[in-house]
Formats: sequence, structure tokens, C-alpha cells
Amino acid sequence: MTGTPYSVLRIPLVRLLLLSTFALAVAYQFRLPIVLDMSSANEEIYLTRGFYPLEETFGVTYRWTSGAAQVTLPGVGSGVPLRLHTNLHEFRPAPLTPQPASISFNSQEIAHFTPSPSLLGYDFDVPANFDPRGEAVLGFQSDTFIPKNSLPNSTDERSLGLFVDQIQIDYGPGFIMPPLIVWALLIISVLTAYGFGRAVGWSTTVSFMSAVLVLIATIIGIIGFRTWTAHNSPWLAGTIVCVWLIALRLKQPQTTDQRPLLIDSAQPSIVSNLKSKTQNQKLEILLVFLAWRIALIIIPIVGAGVVGIRECCPEVQPRPLTSWSQAAFGDWYRWDAIWYGSIARDGYQYSGTREASNVAFFPGFPIVNGVVSHVLGLPIEVSGPIVSTLLTLVACYLLYRLVQHETHDPDTAHRSVIYLLAFPAAYYLAIGYSEALYVVCGLAAFLWARQGRWWLAGGMAFLAGLTRLHGALLIIPLGYEYLRQRGLRRIRLDAVSVCGGPIGVLAFMLFLNAQFGKPAGYFSPYFEIQTLFFKGIRADAFPTFPGTTLANYLHGFLTSAPSTEGVVVMGAMILLIILTVEVWARLPRVYGLYMLTVTLFSLIGGDLISMPRFVVPMFPGFIAMALLGKRPWVDRAILITSLVLQGILALMFTKGYWIA
Repeated sequence: MTGTPYSVLRIPLVRLLLLSTFALAVAYQFRLPIVLDMSSANEEIYLTRGFYPLEETFGVTYRWTSGAAQVTLPGVGSGVPLRLHTNLHEFRPAPLTPQPASISFNSQEIAHFTPSPSLLGYDFDVPANFDPRGEAVLGFQSDTFIPKNSLPNSTDERSLGLFVDQIQIDYGPGFIMPPLIVWALLIISVLTAYGFGRAVGWSTTVSFMSAVLVLIATIIGIIGFRTWTAHNSPWLAGTIVCVWLIALRLKQPQTTDQRPLLIDSAQPSIVSNLKSKTQNQKLEILLVFLAWRIALIIIPIVGAGVVGIRECCPEVQPRPLTSWSQAAFGDWYRWDAIWYGSIARDGYQYSGTREASNVAFFPGFPIVNGVVSHVLGLPIEVSGPIVSTLLTLVACYLLYRLVQHETHDPDTAHRSVIYLLAFPAAYYLAIGYSEALYVVCGLAAFLWARQGRWWLAGGMAFLAGLTRLHGALLIIPLGYEYLRQRGLRRIRLDAVSVCGGPIGVLAFMLFLNAQFGKPAGYFSPYFEIQTLFFKGIRADAFPTFPGTTLANYLHGFLTSAPSTEGVVVMGAMILLIILTVEVWARLPRVYGLYMLTVTLFSLIGGDLISMPRFVVPMFPGFIAMALLGKRPWVDRAILITSLVLQGILALMFTKGYWIA
């Protein structure tokens, strides 16, 4: 009946809206208890104040409070009575005696009692409330003692309150009102999933079913993992909305000036002019390269009066400038360059999981640096920047060739190289880091893969795997390119070449195991020391939801004064995401896959440390920027911003700051 109110129900989005609203409300009526067992680091997101790290005694896991502790459980819902069960005790060494404690629920006191010195279970009734947010905020208030002042031979200076073993919330009878904000975000996730399907060209039926799958996943999350689903609902909705917006961006047709410039080989004058222009641009790039390298030597001299920062260890402390040699080499030999230098000089050292060592760094660059240092008789801190500088010059040549191969446009190739050198973190290409070698390997692998020279491409991917962990990710774009060129029916022995990156990484891991007497299936010392370097953050967080990684960094901006490192890291991650979208829209799909693979790998890692220099090898991003830079004002904006930022970050690096 066209034109009647019933016709609205035929619209898929309306049906999804009604279905998801009803289904999610029903899902909230399931009454599985919400339990915190104090047995996992994953529970820390709910322990919002006053809880000490997890401990274990005689098989019992627990946490001490600091006297005023708070637990925030999102997505619990409201409108029904609850029952709080908690296992705790209040140990007090003699002559101290147990003191009264209180528990509040959403700022209302629900219990005032004196806990037993023994671990016991306590149950408290919580009256129904109608908070639209549906959060349960529990407060634990108690007296404290300091073990160092009360126990013989104790060195523990913490103020300890309650010993908490478990917190559990059970639902009473009645209709559970869904938390409105979470409910709305989950509905938005379902509706946007349908919009994404339509944006990428799926049929109405397929798009509807994909949205239903998202709905089923959220229902399972509500029933089985209610608080986790609520905690992550903003990032779930935000991620799906962003993916939908990206799909809309990629759906837009390319404008004429974004398409590759095709050259008519039948017109010799055009070809001759193009060759002449190419030669002039290569000479100009060489001059720009030399100016860039000289500028990096001058920066520590110009900034000699700038006060540095005292970081973790003496070897990275800023020093007064005394010579040109220090400006060119000494001030740049810090952080990871020291570890790479130790490998080149002394080989790998490993003293177990409790001591930082150089097994956390790949061997590709130290091997090259060590050979050059030995042959030329140069100190490691001098040979490293020289090797990186020469490799960067090779990278400029390869990038120019690759862009010309893809676009047949020397101007785009020229801008791509200039943008690479101007990038804010490009100074890592001129010092004793592995970035320059990895860029060369990646560019060569893509250039030869696009030309169908698969054994050469695989060899460079293997070297990339020996240089950085990210080298293993090359299997995805190279595998796609191989199948695009050959198809499933023409696979040959050279298909093995697409596995060069993972083979290189695996070879390094097996070498470490053999070197230090570990069995082949042993968790590599590389990952053990990586975990030690990052104090377990990366190990605990990997893998994580991509939106959560960004949210954690954003939370730091909102709750405290952001550090220089945090600003730079967040900016680099946002730039990488934007460039990934632009590469996907403007370049052949193999480059988009490369960018997307690295971006997702970075986001699910749970930690964005070192992100600014990890963007440097993402050369397809510089090609996309070069296409954008066809407009003169865009070109000037990119160059001015990049060069100013590179000068600032480079000076900060020489002054002892940890940038990436």
C-alpha cells in the first residue's frame, strides 16, 4: 500500500532499527551475574581508582585497596534491584584491630560494617535505581595501614585498606532498562554496518544480512560480556562509522587530474622532452638530498643553546656541542642506534628475560653497518649514519623509478621523493637506525613485483624480513599482486617468493633460538625482550580492538597534560589512517593493501610507540601526497609544515627526547 504508514516498514533501515531496538532490549533481560575475580589484568579497566596491582598467595588472586577505591561497571542497566556479593577481609597486624568499612553504590551508601580479619563472603541488597546511563559505580571506603610500619622486616610502604578477592552483581526480578547511551551506540553500529554494505556495492539483501550478523555479535556481547561490550561500544560504533565514511570516500570517482598521465610513445618529441625533464629532476633531487643531509648536521649547531631533557639513561643525555663530528654523528647516536651499534660491534647478547638486551632488534642493518665499519675502519657511531645516508639516496632513486612506472608522470615522481625527505620523521633515514634499509627493501620488492620479476622481489622481501618485523606483512600485498598477475591457474614455483618477508622474520627467530640454546618451538627471545622493553604493555594488549588503541591515547589527552611523544604519536597515527584511505582511492590496489595491513597491525597492537618513524617506510603514502600536491597551494602547505616539524623533532631528538 504505497503512501500508507505501513510502506515505511518496507525500508530496510527502518526494519533494522526496529529489529535491533527490540532484540537488544531483549538481550538485556538475560541475567548472567557480572563478576570480577581479581584474576586478570583485563579487569583493570573497571578498577577506576584505588586498587593496587594483582597479587597471588596460595593460589588465591586478589587486590589491595588504598582505602578509597572505586569500581565502575558500565552497561549494567537499571530499573531492577541488585544483590552485591563480595569476598574480602581486613587484615590488620597486631596490635592493630579491624576498623569499620563502608560500601556505596552510585554514591549512595549501602553497607557500613566491620570486616572480619579472615576472608569471608558478604552480601548486600541494592535497591533499584533508574539511572539512564545504567552504570554501577561501587565505592569501597576503609581505614589503612602501612606494612613497613607494622610488620617486621617489611619494606612495603603502601597504604593498604581492604583485601578484595571477588566482586559479583546479581540481578533481581523485573524489567532491566538498557543503558541508553550504550543501547544507542550498538543500534548505530548495526545500522551503519548496513550502510557500509551498500556503500561498497553489496545488494540490499547481503547488506541487511551483514548488519544482522553485527546485531547477533552485539547480542552475544550483551549476554555474555555485558560490561566489556558497554566499555567498547563507543569504539565499536566509531570504528564502523569510520569504515562506512571511508567506503563512501572510496566510492567517489577519481577526478581527471588524479589519473595516471599516459604518454603517447608515437610522439618522439614528447618522449624526448620527458627524458630531458627526468634527468633534470634527478639532478634536482640529488641537490635537495645533499641540502637535506647538510641541514641535519647544522641543526644541532643552530640549536646548541637549547636545553635538553634528562631521560632514562646516561648514554642519551644531551651534551654540550664541541665539534663538527659531534654534530654530524655523536648527537645522533642514541636510543635504538645504540642497540643496533652493539649488534654490529659485538653481536647478539642475551641474559634472560629480566635484563634488556639487543636480541629485540633485527639483524639486517647491523650486518651492513658492521661490514662497512670493519672494512673502512670507522667507529660504529660514524658508519651507521653514513650507511643510512647512502641507502636513503638509493631509496630516492627507487621511489622515483617506481612512481614513474605507475604514473608516467615525472612531476609526481619528483614530489614523492621530496615529500619523503621532508617528512617530519625523515631524519631517521640519516642516522644509525634500520629505516633506510627497510625502505630500500620495500621499494625494490614492490618495483620488481610490479614488473613480474618475482625471485628478485622475494629476495628483497626476505631482506626486509631480516630488517624489521613489519617485513612479514609484505606477504599480503605481494601475494595479492602475484595472484593478480598470474591467477590461480598459472601459479608456479616462483610463488614461494611472496613468502620472502615471513621467511626472513622466521629465520631471525630460529637463529636466536639456536644461538642461545632454545628449542625450535620456543617463544623467541626477541618477543621476550620486546615485552621487557615495553614493561608488558604490548604483550597484555595484543591483540586489541583497533578503536580501543586510539581511544587509549585520546584518553591521555583528555585526562592529563599530553606529552610531546603522545602528540607526535597520535598525529602520526591519524596521518597514517588518512594516507591509507587516499592510497586506496588513488593508487593500484596492491599499495592500498600494504598500507591497510600495516595500519591494522599497528592498531591491534595496543601500543603506538615509535609510530612516527614507522610511517616513514609507508612510501605509497608519499605517492598519494604527491598526487594531492599537484595543486600548488597544497604542495606548499605540505612542504612548509613537514620541514618545520622535521627541524623541531630532529633538534629534540639530539637533545635527548624520546620521539619514536
